[in-house]
Amino acid sequence: MRQVQITVPEEFDGEVDEVLDQYTNDITSNEAEKQGTEVIEFTATVDDDEIDELTEDLKETDIESGDLYIRVLEQESLIEKGQKTKGSASLLSQEEIYSKAQEFSGFSKAQWALVGLSSAIAAYGLIINNLIVVIGAMMLAPMLSPLVSGAISMVIGDSKLMKKSLVSGLMSFLLAIAISYIAVLPFPVTMNPALQTIVSFGFPVIILSFLVGAAAAFTFATGFRDQIAGVAVAVALVPPLAASGIGLRIQNPVYALHASSIAAINILAVLISGYASFKVIGLSPTSYYKQKEADKLRKTVPIALIILLVFIAPIGYTTFQDYQGYSSEQEIRKDAQAFFSDDLVSVEFRDSQVRVMVVGDHNETVFRNSLPEDMKVRIIEIQTE
Repeated sequence: MRQVQITVPEEFDGEVDEVLDQYTNDITSNEAEKQGTEVIEFTATVDDDEIDELTEDLKETDIESGDLYIRVLEQESLIEKGQKTKGSASLLSQEEIYSKAQEFSGFSKAQWALVGLSSAIAAYGLIINNLIVVIGAMMLAPMLSPLVSGAISMVIGDSKLMKKSLVSGLMSFLLAIAISYIAVLPFPVTMNPALQTIVSFGFPVIILSFLVGAAAAFTFATGFRDQIAGVAVAVALVPPLAASGIGLRIQNPVYALHASSIAAINILAVLISGYASFKVIGLSPTSYYKQKEADKLRKTVPIALIILLVFIAPIGYTTFQDYQGYSSEQEIRKDAQAFFSDDLVSVEFRDSQVRVMVVGDHNETVFRNSLPEDMKVRIIEIQTE
């Protein structure tokens, strides 16, 4: 259940009361004055799934634009004697989601400060090889919200919201890179495991980005703000952006480009999966004009997919090579185990060389012939007395 407050000019008292009667019998009203004009303030308790329909019915009345004010309050329960208690639904109404998207499409001064601070903290965490500090920085950054707002704008057909969301997101990403670069300028920076971890990327991480985008959409739609921090940690936008700034600082453009590519993949995955998730939830344009805008904005999705594939292609090639190498190693281990049986001590791989340690004397030629021709084999025999 939701409590809805509606403010209209006094002459529309009967018309609004008639609309509200179709949705609830829990209605109160009182006279008030707003900007020198006599108005009526209605308060009604309405089912969550009827909020959008009620809003549309009120918009279709003869009340002029600017004279109708609708405010949807926080979730509540309605308890009536002799009636089953009515609780609130888990999802927000479309109007509430749209309102939140408009609110979160940009940043306040405090949020811009958080973007800068989180980027600096993440940069310091990376250069001192402290991933706990990096995780803390991820929880501070509000970078995920404009991406989710952008996904909503594509579904409902609001090009202004789309533009504002993308500009805010892009500016925050550039700010994160710049702050990270400036933050580490006074300090010597060397490559360490934390920095190497940031650019370790594969198909599981890409799948994770899509799942996180969906999680961000559903978290946004339920209004559970506390969970958005966990989603932000999972998508990990701040570390690769901070790593990009560090890559520029150490004059390693390849590393900086790699880190930026990972951030771009995460961003595109969130937009695409967020768009799909809001479609599943049931968001849709509310007017013919919005529908036309949505049809235009929908073209953004295949473009984003194409760009994503361009970024993923090198990763896919590398992942395929790694898989082939792993499969080859597993085959060699099986062959060594079958050939040497209990005498096998260990099998180690170094570049294109296999180092096999066994106990006792064995016919090495037969084993060597079972391996690929370009594979160098070194067999170390341990003699026992």
